[in-house]
Amino acid sequence: MRNQLKPDLALLQETHPIELCDGEHMLFRETHQNWGTAVYARNIPLKDFLLESKYPSRIATAQLELRERRKAIVISIHAPIIRGRVFPHLETIFQEIEKAVSGKTFIVGGDLNTAKLAEKVWPRHGHGPFFEKLRQSIFFDCHHKFHTNEEQTYFRPNSKHPFQDDHLFVSHDLANYVTSCQVLNNEATRSISDHVPLVAEFNI
Repeated sequence: MRNQLKPDLALLQETHPIELCDGEHMLFRETHQNWGTAVYARNIPLKDFLLESKYPSRIATAQLELRERRKAIVISIHAPIIRGRVFPHLETIFQEIEKAVSGKTFIVGGDLNTAKLAEKVWPRHGHGPFFEKLRQSIFFDCHHKFHTNEEQTYFRPNSKHPFQDDHLFVSHDLANYVTSCQVLNNEATRSISDHVPLVAEFNI
């Protein structure tokens, strides 16, 4: 991430705290035994942003300043799977986020443990209605702006379905500033994790 992707901002899940280098900032929320959810930034100071949640270890929240003193809220999500289900837990998280960021500039994303394809694999478990509700909400889907179909981001030998479990949303006032959004699926990213990165570029 540091040496090849070199992101200005990264939303991380199932990560460990890191020793920060000059110019790096990280807000970390522990989930279990020193791994958790985080917001990472390079050369952009991060400030705490308070968001009350039923699942506090599954969301890392921060506030940063864009150009011209424009503030943005940044939220990294790792959706919990409880008793084999991601819903209603993920829906609750998005309701909490919407309440906190409505009317503000924001970037929200992460490993949601759901995909539009999941509605076909597990119908009536909440996957389809969740994405339909998002489509009509304050959350603008960065990947969908450039791609009609989802792209696989989750790879595991025992998973035969090409799920895009990783998603990125922004407030509608940032939608026109998103210049690309793509899945980075290559030998290097596949060797590191069973998820590959979803990378977006902003002209801000």
